[in-house]
Amino acid sequence: MKRTSKIFTALFGATLLFASAQTAIAAEQPTNPILGVESSSLAKFGGREGVHNWVESLFYYIMLDNRINHIFKEFGNVERQVFLNTQLETMVLGGPNEYQGASMSAAHADLGITMTEFNAVVEAAYNACERNVIAYHSCNQLINALAPFTKDIVTR
Repeated sequence: MKRTSKIFTALFGATLLFASAQTAIAAEQPTNPILGVESSSLAKFGGREGVHNWVESLFYYIMLDNRINHIFKEFGNVERQVFLNTQLETMVLGGPNEYQGASMSAAHADLGITMTEFNAVVEAAYNACERNVIAYHSCNQLINALAPFTKDIVTR
C-alpha cells in the first residue's frame, strides 16, 4: 500500500508539473481563432494595439450609456476592465492566450445583468467598431464569437 501511495504521489506531481508547463507554453503561443472567426481577424482589428483601441472605445460608449454605465461605476474598475477585455478579445481573435480574468460566469454572477443591458453593450461594441473603422463583417465575427458567453453574463 505504501509503494502504491508513493507511485500515485509521483504520478500526481508529474501531472501537475506537466499541466503547469502546458499552461506556460500556451500563454506564449497564439491560439487558434474560435470557430467562425477568420485567422486574419486579429490583423483586421489592427493587432493587439488595435484591439486595445477598440476596447477603449467600447468602454467610452459604455460609460456614456445611462442604461449600463451604472454597472461599471458601481462594480467595475474601468482601467482593469480595459486591460482584461483587451486580453480576452485578443485571444478570441486568435492572438495569445494571456487572459488573467475570472471566468465569465464568476465575473458576472452578482451583477444582475439583464438582456437589455447586455444588448446595450453589444450596441457599444458596434459603435466602437465604427469609431475605429473596423469593417462590419470583422466586428460581427468578434461579437458572434463572444455570443456564447451570454448565458454566463445575463443573470436576470
